[in-house]
Amino acid sequence: DIMDNSVTRRGQPCWFRVPKVGLIAVNDGIILRNHISRILKNHFKGKTYYVDLLDLFNEVEFQTASGQMIDLITTLEGEKDLLKYSLPLHHRIVQYKTAYYSFYLPVACALLMAGENLDKHFDVKNILIEMGTYFQVQDDYLDCFGHPDVIGKVGTDIEDFKCSWLVVKALERSTEEQKKLL
Repeated sequence: DIMDNSVTRRGQPCWFRVPKVGLIAVNDGIILRNHISRILKNHFKGKTYYVDLLDLFNEVEFQTASGQMIDLITTLEGEKDLLKYSLPLHHRIVQYKTAYYSFYLPVACALLMAGENLDKHFDVKNILIEMGTYFQVQDDYLDCFGHPDVIGKVGTDIEDFKCSWLVVKALERSTEEQKKLL
């Protein structure tokens, strides 16, 4: 929310916008992130899957941060070049930024806890990533057309020059004149 300069999240002001919070929210995020390994240790240390669970959380955190980075570098101020936006780029952003932590992580945790080897469930991973991608496409649509009272935020993806599904699809179908307008 800080990086995107968002206003609301789930109908409430973004945490960093709450009076007397501001950039302290960055430290709050670091503290929350550090609690992941503490919670896992508290509840799962001694389990056969404990190390795999830690590795999974670390890997998904890296994937999410990478997706956020790709998203941010495609929307750099002053470098608004629609020609770099494509469906494969959108897919890569949402796969890493959203799908891994929202859809794959919970199921992968359950598989590990059930004694399964994640390498044997490649198809499950692929399906979950596609579900996460579909979810983000829906979120992109709602960002533009959803009412703030219903979706809990004011959508600004197009104004913020995000590589959203709607922009990519508009670029695929638009004339040069329409691209200039966009």
